[in-house]
Amino acid sequence: MSNMKIKFLLINAIDITKSLQTSLPPLSLGYLVSSLRNDFENDLIDFKIVDRDVKNEIKKYKPDIVGITSVSQNYNYAIQYAKIAKKSKIPVLIGGTHITVLPTTLTRDMDVAVIGEGEEAIKELFSIYLEKGKFDKKDLIKVSGLAFWDGKKLVQTEKRAPIAKMDTIPNPARDLMRIEKCTHVFSSRGCPYRCVFCASSRFWNSTRFFSAKYVVAEVKYLYEHFGVREIDFWDDLFIVSKPRIKEIVSLLRKEKLLGKISFSCAVRSNLIDESMAKLLKKMNIKGVSMGLESGTPRILNYLKGDTVNIKDHMRAIRIFKKYGIEPSASFIIGSPSETREEILQTFKFIKDSKLRGFGVYVLTPLPGTPIWEYAKKRGMVNEKMDWSTLNVEFLENHEEAIILSETLTREELYKLIMLFKAEQKKRYIIDFIKHPVNVLRVLYHQVKKLVHPVTLYLARDL
Repeated sequence: MSNMKIKFLLINAIDITKSLQTSLPPLSLGYLVSSLRNDFENDLIDFKIVDRDVKNEIKKYKPDIVGITSVSQNYNYAIQYAKIAKKSKIPVLIGGTHITVLPTTLTRDMDVAVIGEGEEAIKELFSIYLEKGKFDKKDLIKVSGLAFWDGKKLVQTEKRAPIAKMDTIPNPARDLMRIEKCTHVFSSRGCPYRCVFCASSRFWNSTRFFSAKYVVAEVKYLYEHFGVREIDFWDDLFIVSKPRIKEIVSLLRKEKLLGKISFSCAVRSNLIDESMAKLLKKMNIKGVSMGLESGTPRILNYLKGDTVNIKDHMRAIRIFKKYGIEPSASFIIGSPSETREEILQTFKFIKDSKLRGFGVYVLTPLPGTPIWEYAKKRGMVNEKMDWSTLNVEFLENHEEAIILSETLTREELYKLIMLFKAEQKKRYIIDFIKHPVNVLRVLYHQVKKLVHPVTLYLARDL
């Protein structure tokens, strides 16, 4: 096998009818490609990344190996793509958030699941394939962080430790993707908090950072090679380390990039004070997204624990507005015991806060979360379900969506969502008349970022 050029087709299993999903370059797959390029000779492996027309791509490209990444709400696509590849007798690797938290959903068309972070595992898997021309079970058992079928038994190997030195991970292979003037970057992995609905924090389990030097080098590369002028930091929580942000600002200044690129990021209201806002302003952060989740103390505590309160929310919004940083926020309604009155309290909070951009979602039981366990105990979810019912866009999915509320019907939740949507629309119209350019910018970032706390681990499933 050592003299053969291996063709590796990487499939981003997304819903291509959703512009939000198609607009995100699949950096998770890009990290895998760059890691393999780093370890093996350039002419040893050929790569292609696709997200559609998979049957034809397999027919034309004739890959030796297929790799698929998927989150739970898109897992139906992953199952379908694995079946297509297996019909052509191609070995199938599967990775991502879904298979990591639910390895028992591995289908018989999938040869190997990579559990958790994929950069190191993929290199070991390719070493096996280059030597043997196949993935033999006696070799796979020696590789940590895998799951595979051995007869009727699902084998899971020893858990793989997270990559300790993040800077050893090469920048994702963006040459295989379409990169726009506004794009996204990961400067860290994981989140120190554990919101009950968030699958991403369960995927990573720990919080690790790329160094300021690494981040600024990547920003500079994007600026010079792709003409990028706007960067969304797609971290779960960008502002965990204030010293690191200070160092990023200092290095951007040194590279003469400060002010030439604008940024946006995800923040948490309890971490916002004047000094943090001043620092973000200095960095040229134009917009921030916050998972505020609720305007009522009881439900906020249920969703996010006792680490944050309504006063934090109001203070953060006020401070950001003072420093000219546009805050947008996401909210979640439909918690099991949440009443109509509590949801209307969240509606009042939104009106009083004068947030320009906000999104409202119905609580969805994503695998790996305490909410999933709650739904599972009540027989609402299982490992053979139709995964598309986990689509968090309630207006698209309200007839099939899983309703966790014990106080409100599906129809009542639908009417309440429509109430929030009407307020959203009214706000856009008023703001557009007053500030057309600013509103277009906010709309863009809202579309890109407001589902971040719930679903935008789309690009994180490594």
